[in-house]
Amino acid sequence: MNSTVCLQQCEDYQPERVLSAVRACLAPLGGMQAFVKPGQRVLVKPNLLMAIAPDAAVTTHPAVLDAVLTLVREAGGIPSVGDSPGMGELPHIVNVCGVQAVLDKQGVPLADFTSEHTFTCEDNVIGKRIALARALAEADVFITLPKLKTHVQMVLTCAVKNQYGLIPGVRKGQYHLRLNDRDTLAELLIDINRIAKPALGIVDAIDAMEGEGPSGGTPCRLGLLMASDDVMALDVVACELIGLDPGQVPSIQAGRRRGYGAAAREAIEVIGPPIASVRAQQFRLVEHTKDIADILPLPGFMLAWVRRQWAPRPRIVATACIRCFACRKGCPVSPPAIDPARPRRAQVNDRTCIRCYCCHEFCPAHAIVLKRTWLAHVISFSRVFDWCARKLHRVVRWMIHRM
Repeated sequence: MNSTVCLQQCEDYQPERVLSAVRACLAPLGGMQAFVKPGQRVLVKPNLLMAIAPDAAVTTHPAVLDAVLTLVREAGGIPSVGDSPGMGELPHIVNVCGVQAVLDKQGVPLADFTSEHTFTCEDNVIGKRIALARALAEADVFITLPKLKTHVQMVLTCAVKNQYGLIPGVRKGQYHLRLNDRDTLAELLIDINRIAKPALGIVDAIDAMEGEGPSGGTPCRLGLLMASDDVMALDVVACELIGLDPGQVPSIQAGRRRGYGAAAREAIEVIGPPIASVRAQQFRLVEHTKDIADILPLPGFMLAWVRRQWAPRPRIVATACIRCFACRKGCPVSPPAIDPARPRRAQVNDRTCIRCYCCHEFCPAHAIVLKRTWLAHVISFSRVFDWCARKLHRVVRWMIHRM
């Protein structure tokens, strides 16, 4: 059976307008009462990446959270709200993001995401046993509230990737260190979603983020809310809305390989305004070069080396750096691969940097840029690259078979 994604237009974050739009968006799915029964404990997880004002389009807007909590309570649910930001203390972050005011208004507690519970799933590939927030184990229903954003490493961060925040605190950095290949990280995202089993996803795409997300891009008004009980389907439709090829999104490709959710557009029914009428006319995507694995059939050890040479490298812009050292604190490598206190040419250790771009993600001053390598420039500016790549692919394959 096809998955269903509901779209609802909403021109701004005026609270009454957002509440009405969320209610209308859920109506074709049976309303909130189709997902929440009286007396059930409901864990609601927005995207609370960092301490930043909601109009920056980095975090789920508090008006969307407020509307969802209202509907959960109307359905008789007992909600709590939680997330595990990659850096910073959650109580401070919820204050800056405008979430604490919503919690106070609704009388809803902040869930404890520091305590862990080990979940087991034999169908998982990367982690059959994964430690996630204990609050997930204590909930009867899990609702995810992602923000539609581009992502410098994973191309898109929306409904599937929002569950990465279920990993408590520093463990996220440990996974970045261990799984420093984005395809493997995408497999982990599928594993986490299989465990979390989101009953409902509601995407805040009123203001999305374009460019170098998840924190360094710029807001882009789409004026949309999206809802589905299939988080993968939400991501596929999000790609169509912003003009992104789903084949470039590692988590969607992992979903296709693993048979998780509706990872193909033909398996999704969209209810609401025609996508052609609400699609972004201009949306700045993260520029990603073609994966070298699609070009040359190299052995694994060579492929890993070439990928490192071709991946963009973080660099600190001295005139913008405020020396808060968020990049150093957030780097999962020990000792940190990036440090503004070191001499300029040694601020980034390209040998130990794993290209996870956590430093870029956590920098509050947007003082870290991702510098393209000479190899990426050659590929980008060569008009005959694709033709040459096809020819070279045949030659290398012939040579490998001859060995």
